[in-house]
Amino acid sequence: MISLYQLKNKLNKQAKDFALLFELPDLYAQGLWSRGVYSCAHFTQAHERLHEAFDTHNLNSILEHESFKYLMINEYDDSKIIESLHQEITSMASEIESLMLVDIETLELVSVIYQVLGLPEDSKFIVNTGADFRLEWRPYFDAFDDPLIVQYADLKVHGCYFRLIASKFPFEKLSLDNIKKYMYINHVNHDGEFEGCISDGNSFSKHEHWLMLTLELFNSCKVSKTQFSPTTFKIEGMRYLVYGFPLVPSYVSDWHKPDLCLQVKNVDGDQKFTIRIDQQSLIFYARRVDTNFFNTIDYEKYISLYQSSVLSHFDADKNLLEVDGVKYLSFFRPFSIEDNKEAKA
Repeated sequence: MISLYQLKNKLNKQAKDFALLFELPDLYAQGLWSRGVYSCAHFTQAHERLHEAFDTHNLNSILEHESFKYLMINEYDDSKIIESLHQEITSMASEIESLMLVDIETLELVSVIYQVLGLPEDSKFIVNTGADFRLEWRPYFDAFDDPLIVQYADLKVHGCYFRLIASKFPFEKLSLDNIKKYMYINHVNHDGEFEGCISDGNSFSKHEHWLMLTLELFNSCKVSKTQFSPTTFKIEGMRYLVYGFPLVPSYVSDWHKPDLCLQVKNVDGDQKFTIRIDQQSLIFYARRVDTNFFNTIDYEKYISLYQSSVLSHFDADKNLLEVDGVKYLSFFRPFSIEDNKEAKA
């Protein structure tokens, strides 16, 4: 059984780690941590209230406490506590941000709070889907001689359906020129062939055009300071490039659609989640673009870059992902070499 002494030491260590990560004076960091995470006016009050809440005969007083329950992360069955943290962490970060004398983005504060509370993967926005998560891949052009040249799988994020489109690319070396050449060869090979697309009205030439526009966007530095060098995603041992987008509701398939459990945050900034599926990774990107918020990026200019590329797919829903009344630009893209470098940094 964890003791009051151990809990107080854990509280001290959290404040110390928070100070080190932001290179802040200890006393200043203690005050920020007490106010933001544990809703106490100062660090001494946090210790006093922890002492009052602690019951040597029953840990439920801490496990069920509104804020001190976060001291129990990694100590007991903490799934409900972590779920509560996901809901509250944006408010914690905003409170700390409002008290800080230096300018730090809310999203960075969210990451550091996760890290200090002992959740390193959440701090890097890594989502492990687990053994029960299964994508149901199906042929998109099911009448082709090679029906696996393009596959699709549907899933749900925050109650919204998304479609992943996987385009086969059998070569290990990825480059925009190589992909263009391969797509041209496929176009020639399947020219005149009955396609049997699962989305009535779409065609392989439209798919090819969409994929090229999408690749060119992420290769152009228009949406990032660096070019993305995508990695392939293996399906049944074959290499694919996978992108995804919100799906028109009428196109949702009858096949298994897993629910991807992640928490988009109501903050400014690029939210980039690394989705781990069977020891492979995809990136889920979200950016708040609701015009009701001050300091939100220019809605029309930013959205148009994506609406003319990854979100221009025949099956893509023109409506943005909406979470608790707030709208977000969102899509899936391949995990890249640059993402791997950032993860190791």
